Amino acid sequence: MSEADRISLLTVFQTLKTKTARLLEPIVQAEGLTPLQASVLLQLVQKDAAVGDISEVTCMGQANASSLCKKLEQGGYLTRSRDRADGRVVTLSLTPEGRAAAGRIQAKLNQFLELINALPAELRGDLMRGLQAATQMLDYLFDQTKGDQKSC
Repeated sequence: MSEADRISLLTVFQTLKTKTARLLEPIVQAEGLTPLQASVLLQLVQKDAAVGDISEVTCMGQANASSLCKKLEQGGYLTRSRDRADGRVVTLSLTPEGRAAAGRIQAKLNQFLELINALPAELRGDLMRGLQAATQMLDYLFDQTKGDQKSC
């Protein structure tokens, strides 16, 4: 890989991160949340989950996921309860406030999906294949540099 390619790769990583944050942060900040907290709420809209499940989905350690969920609980977005069968498992459920916030966030994100759907089918396909390839590349790099840790 040439020096120009190395610089280009780093620039692409940083640009994707920056532009994604510029799109998402105003949406989630309007709810008083971070993008990661909003992601947790959107996961819980689907179904209640254990802290371990959230840890896997968000690609963060279980202690960090637990801390993040405690903050969401303190904010009134979710409740945490011990599993009756296994008291070590903490199950997360959205409160009505959490469900409403997730709904508002999803409605705003749906606007992005509508814009993407308005693109010509061929371009949409190219973009999706490019995103999938980028994800595979990042998974590969993560696997090669982090040993036994799971990729996201």
